[in-house]
Amino acid sequence: MTIVGATAALLLIAGALSGSPGLVLLGLLSLATTGLSGLWSRHGLDHVRYERHLGLDRAVWGDLLELDLAAENAKLLPLAWLDTDDYATDGLVIVERPFVPSNRPGLGVLGNVWTLASFERVVRHFHIAAARRGIYRFETVRLAVADLFGRGVASVEQRQPATLIVRPRSVPVQSTGGHLVPLGSRRARQGLLEDPALFAGIRPFQPGDPRRRIHQRASARLGRPVSKRFEPSIARHVLVALDVQTHPGPHWLLAYDDELVESLVMAAASLVRRLLADGAACGLAANGWTYSLARTGFVAPRTGGDQLTRIADLLGRLSSTASVPFMRLLAGLPSRLPSGCLVVTLSSRDPATFAPAVRRLRSSGFEVRHIALGPDGAAWVARARRLGIDATLGRLEPDWRTSDALTLAG
Repeated sequence: MTIVGATAALLLIAGALSGSPGLVLLGLLSLATTGLSGLWSRHGLDHVRYERHLGLDRAVWGDLLELDLAAENAKLLPLAWLDTDDYATDGLVIVERPFVPSNRPGLGVLGNVWTLASFERVVRHFHIAAARRGIYRFETVRLAVADLFGRGVASVEQRQPATLIVRPRSVPVQSTGGHLVPLGSRRARQGLLEDPALFAGIRPFQPGDPRRRIHQRASARLGRPVSKRFEPSIARHVLVALDVQTHPGPHWLLAYDDELVESLVMAAASLVRRLLADGAACGLAANGWTYSLARTGFVAPRTGGDQLTRIADLLGRLSSTASVPFMRLLAGLPSRLPSGCLVVTLSSRDPATFAPAVRRLRSSGFEVRHIALGPDGAAWVARARRLGIDATLGRLEPDWRTSDALTLAG
């Protein structure tokens, strides 16, 4: 028996012996309170279900997502006080309720208090504002029940993992110089595969030609079977190489300009979207962490409807600090890219820091174009051209949040 229970029993006995109704009533109330507290302690969390539903697991910066929290008490014993704490990556923005820092490193907490009757289910609707690019992970939820006086009597922690990736926004790409970086498809220098969209004439029929390739009208006119001939073509392979580092000096200093990083990431997303829309086989490489075992981010150039999704997810997960020097990232590209691929470097730093890697890429048969962003972009374009690098100035005006286009100035 607890101290409270023993005290209640003594009050009940003393009241009965002394004929004091007040002491008897006080003893009865104390015993009832002790009994209910024991019930909540032993059975308060029995048949309690808690669910979290994210409207989407992907969002673009500026979006508003639905978040539904549901608590259910599937038993006869009512719950006067159910406290729930959802732990998630710090920095999450909940519109209707503050998401406060917790005592766990890197995690914030969304707290809620519920009162549930017998067999009652309550759903609360919240909204997440995608106010910052990144990856947000919901980890665990802590459930705790209390008695009528708000004293915690039982608690449990449940793992309910969920992930939300906030991708960067993208804008149209414009050029003031009358041209953009080479996009789409190009004529092949040598015959590889034939493009059925590029009809080039007819040729004598050859054994093995499929029936649909026979040119019916020309065969009837010439009196002998002839087949259609097409120009060889290949899709333009382009890789956008993104330099996440924004400060001079060693990358391991982990210093960065947040506004400049977001501008670079948004520019990369805009370029990739434009390249894919124009038919290029586009990929991305970045010298940042991506919440994976790889030290750098890499998506091989290819076409397809899901390629933009893969690259947007990688940009959403990309860290704001560099994981390796940009020159090291460029040095490792030849073994990962098809021959003749166009590499578009995107950086806000002095191109002299990675010019040797650019020269090695060109000597290996790759075409390299550089786009400079940031407050010193014009100076870096001039420096790149003096170093023999084809360079263009990129602008997002007035800033990456409100710009309606990525402008490339020749």
